[in-house]
Amino acid sequence: MTSGLIQSALAAVAGFILAWVLILIFQYAGGNLSPAEFDPETGEILIPLGSTIALIVGWFVGTFAGSWLAMRVSGGNGAGWIVAGAVIGAAIYRAITLDDAWWIMALALLLPVVAAGFAQRATGFASPATA
Repeated sequence: MTSGLIQSALAAVAGFILAWVLILIFQYAGGNLSPAEFDPETGEILIPLGSTIALIVGWFVGTFAGSWLAMRVSGGNGAGWIVAGAVIGAAIYRAITLDDAWWIMALALLLPVVAAGFAQRATGFASPATA
């Protein structure tokens, strides 16, 4: 029992680290492809749509890869859903602190859930509702 719990916890940590690294890579690439601009009149930093789309794709790819890894290492689907929850929390925090549009906040909730669902199907673990 204890070794399974430790294995799941370590799997969740490894999955979150992978998700975080992938999200940072997508965010970095998006920032380089369409860099933010400073508006001297308002004093705001304007984040272009291309950079935002790259980050949103990063949320999906990072959650999928991190959840898949966590599910494979732990031997169940719980650790992968913990990774998805962590990404949702980080994405919502980012969306709220930057005062993003409603659709970005909605995607911050929706995409990690969809990605973790795809990861669960890819690993072949049954969902709790169908088990």
